[in-house]
Amino acid sequence: FRLWVASTEFRSDIPYSQTTLYGNDGKGGLAEWYRKLRNTARFLLGNLKDFDPNKHVRSAVTLGVDRYVLARLDDVIVRARKAYEAYELHVVHRLLVEFVTVDLSALYGDVTKDRLYSDAIDSPQRRGAQIVMYEALRAIATLAAPILSFTAEDIWTYMPKRAGDPDSVHLAAFSDAKVDPKDGEVIAEFAVLLAWRERVTKELEPFRAQKRKSVDAALVLHPTAVEVLVLAKYAAELADLFIVSEVAIGTEGASTVEVTEHPGPRCERCWKHFAALAKEPDDVCQRCATALAGLKA
Repeated sequence: FRLWVASTEFRSDIPYSQTTLYGNDGKGGLAEWYRKLRNTARFLLGNLKDFDPNKHVRSAVTLGVDRYVLARLDDVIVRARKAYEAYELHVVHRLLVEFVTVDLSALYGDVTKDRLYSDAIDSPQRRGAQIVMYEALRAIATLAAPILSFTAEDIWTYMPKRAGDPDSVHLAAFSDAKVDPKDGEVIAEFAVLLAWRERVTKELEPFRAQKRKSVDAALVLHPTAVEVLVLAKYAAELADLFIVSEVAIGTEGASTVEVTEHPGPRCERCWKHFAALAKEPDDVCQRCATALAGLKA
């Protein structure tokens, strides 16, 4: 009921029905969004088990997709705090819906699973993803607390704490936005990259229909003269962003994608294909071999 109240635009007619709450046939509505929030929070909590927010801080984040999500998060925090000051709870609700469903669930959780599960425990890339997830979860818990008081308290109870944090989320301050002057540039560049991600996903559909996985693919991109600058800047991250094994930037073209099966051997741990695997053990890639060696140490 609190979620419904917060989601309504009080300046106009306020709708109320079972469809508003539960959608059609139990699909959609506010209940569906609430499940998405809880599931996303559980995913984030599950990946923060070994994370210490007092040791790992935002300045350690270097990858483009991490910086993009942090920039989006800072924008959400600024706008949500302003909305609370104006008592516009429906704006806060909309901001949380968009950030959780689009930025976290559909994008970030998808592209970071590989490094979270396959990288060495203390690798900079894995810790970078955990930093972003922690900042996002902390912001969600504090910003949602006035609306979803019990759910926010549950999240706060189980998430890692910083030194001096209160026992209850309702005693914690809203997260502060740490706006970087380069945030606008990162967001603009990722508008190009995410358009390519959508294009690649569509081109991979026939490939996957042949009972193959996206990580079995190698891509050659043919960008326009403007796009090639952005793609080249983030070339090292494109395979993870598109969830394939290899991405090459080909000749300039009309924003087209070539999809082929990767000819190299497959790592039996992360399932990605490489030109060559590690020497020991010889059935995994070098990254996974390093991670396994760390587990044995």
